[in-house]
Amino acid sequence: MEEIEKYLRKIKKPISMEKILEKCSTLGEYDIDKIKELIQNKVDNYELIVTENGNYIPIRKTSFRVGVYHSFKNGNGIIDCDENKYSITAEYSKNIIDGDIVLIDTYIPSGSKVRSCRVQKLISRDISKILGEITKLEGNYYVVPEDPKKQNLTIYLEGKNYIEGEKVIVECIEKRNDNFYVGSIIKEVGHKDDPGVDILLEAYKHNIDNEITEEELKELESIPTCVLDSDKIGRMDFTTKEIFTIDGEDSKDLDDAVSLEIKEDGTYVLGVYIADVTHYVKEDSLLDLRARKKGTSSYLANTVIPMLPHKLSNGICSLNPNVERLALGCTMEFNKQGERTNYYFHKSVIKSNLKMSYEKVNAALEQGIVAEEYQPHLDTLKQMSILAQKLKNNRIKNGAIELNKPELKLIMDDQSQVIDFSKRYQRTAESIIEEFMIITNETIAEDMFVNGYPFVYRNHEAPSEEKMIEYLDMLKILGYKYDFKSDDLKLGQQLATYLEKDDPLTNTLKTKLIKSFKRAFYSQNDLGHYGLASKYYCHFTSPIRRYPDTTNHRLINDFYFTDENKEKMKNKWRQKLNEIAKNCSIREREADECERMVLLMKCAEYMEKHINEEFEGTITEIYNEGMQIELNNMIEGRVRQKDLKGKYVYYPLTQTYLSLDHQEDYYLGDVLKLRVSYANKEKKEIDFEVIGKVKENERINKKTNEKVRVMEKKKRSDLLYYNVNKGRKER
Repeated sequence: MEEIEKYLRKIKKPISMEKILEKCSTLGEYDIDKIKELIQNKVDNYELIVTENGNYIPIRKTSFRVGVYHSFKNGNGIIDCDENKYSITAEYSKNIIDGDIVLIDTYIPSGSKVRSCRVQKLISRDISKILGEITKLEGNYYVVPEDPKKQNLTIYLEGKNYIEGEKVIVECIEKRNDNFYVGSIIKEVGHKDDPGVDILLEAYKHNIDNEITEEELKELESIPTCVLDSDKIGRMDFTTKEIFTIDGEDSKDLDDAVSLEIKEDGTYVLGVYIADVTHYVKEDSLLDLRARKKGTSSYLANTVIPMLPHKLSNGICSLNPNVERLALGCTMEFNKQGERTNYYFHKSVIKSNLKMSYEKVNAALEQGIVAEEYQPHLDTLKQMSILAQKLKNNRIKNGAIELNKPELKLIMDDQSQVIDFSKRYQRTAESIIEEFMIITNETIAEDMFVNGYPFVYRNHEAPSEEKMIEYLDMLKILGYKYDFKSDDLKLGQQLATYLEKDDPLTNTLKTKLIKSFKRAFYSQNDLGHYGLASKYYCHFTSPIRRYPDTTNHRLINDFYFTDENKEKMKNKWRQKLNEIAKNCSIREREADECERMVLLMKCAEYMEKHINEEFEGTITEIYNEGMQIELNNMIEGRVRQKDLKGKYVYYPLTQTYLSLDHQEDYYLGDVLKLRVSYANKEKKEIDFEVIGKVKENERINKKTNEKVRVMEKKKRSDLLYYNVNKGRKER
């Protein structure tokens, strides 16, 4: 049939079935029914188009195409085909919704050079899981989709026992007409007014769920709740060692524990013990497949949606104190300068002495306030701090980038309402754990690479020179003086050091620097980690909450702790890792975006209660439509250009709003006094109006702005003169 396939692809003009069969008879002896079946299959898959006369022609020889519809807010949209994107107006996309796969007819509108299209047929539509809210209209119940791009669907619910305001996931089971369906509820998320439901809804929008099937529950029940004697066979016994965990006060999924010994010659022996998740979650089991699909745990305000069920993440897999736990880890030796001199991997049984918190460790090491239960471990903590600092200094010497940027932390009540905000900084305790985990990840990645074993690496490529030039140009615009070169491999580190100063723009410039870097991703090819200045890097230390770490545990186990044929193992994993790494990167981005959306939503919800109240904030971005503002409490919002008093022109070269009628100019970095004018939780928007300027960014080159202002005034004056003389009204 290969010759027939080639022939069908080469057809240049419409041809009848009879002619096709006649031509096929010259290519060899073929079953006519099979040829007809092949042709029909190509028609069904829109590789061939049937004309009005019943003839056949390849779709690529016609003006027809198949693509996915993506809508815009104004009602227009695009059809994304494999080779091209075609614009489509609202007039020709009335009965289709975002994500529909459609057959289109392309054309070039009169007076245009851009090819547009009109929809000929809806091919397929995903209506299996739609998130929405139950509403009542004229005695009937409907589900209104949360996604604005799907709100032209009408989803009718049969029956009367529904609650208005309930958030549900519905499946469309029957089509009544174009966009009218009968729906069946497959999951009740909760009422819109219930605490925490808003966060769960955001999670569902990003394909993050907390589902567990009956089959998975049965598999979970078979996992023990304590370490069995049979589990200890072949493992090193570290239960008498001084080992402890350091985590957040509220943490329940404790992935990592640490120990430190100082030898007589002053050198260090660091032990890092990571929860042995894969001992309990077997490869390709239902629980493993669920974790692989999720890719990561999601931390959304005060809600955690774990990658693994709580029985595992908070129970047998968590390195809780005073109970035996299984671990997979690495012991590393360092000289007095903090340089690694030796290491070995181990499977072990441990018993953590204490669950320490960052807060109390910081109090002990920074303020000398030592909790009673921490007293026996104080000397070890001090030595850990010394070693961590040496490791950090070595990283920075190699070119690692340190951006000490605070994070916004929400303080919430038991109703999931934000009551306050705080800034979370990395301090001594956080730095200890970070440095110990980084060196462990580097050690393991280097070992696996050198030995040629398949592995999942954490890659972070150097930023493009174009992005660095753009960033340096921005610093120049803002009046910062520097002598950095855009192609210097250590530029990121130099900039990070340069930005460590008391300046209203410091956090903004750090954020913009991070955004100018490429995003880190997972791959079985090692490309190094630019931000950490690591030649080899991976994620290994958090298998409870990250699937790449879980996978790397399996790889280490297969290549170091089993008698399996290594070549066979290599072949097996090389075939699997591309898909796993790609999915982990996608799921990480999805979780990050969901976390960002929840933060915006909760900030807007908080500000809904503070309308007309006054705050101080810094201009962090200026663009045509307005200015981005960051308040002192790190909440972000905007000032719309239309809400500024007077006439303004945006000058992008200096990122300035220039007043044309003797009002204040606005520069990046200005500190403003603001009033909250609008906040909307659903839209995740906060608007401010300017009361006045508290402090002006004095670095901006005012002379350049003055020239632009004069030119802009003259241009507008000439335009007004033109409009008056032409008898037109100025808009």
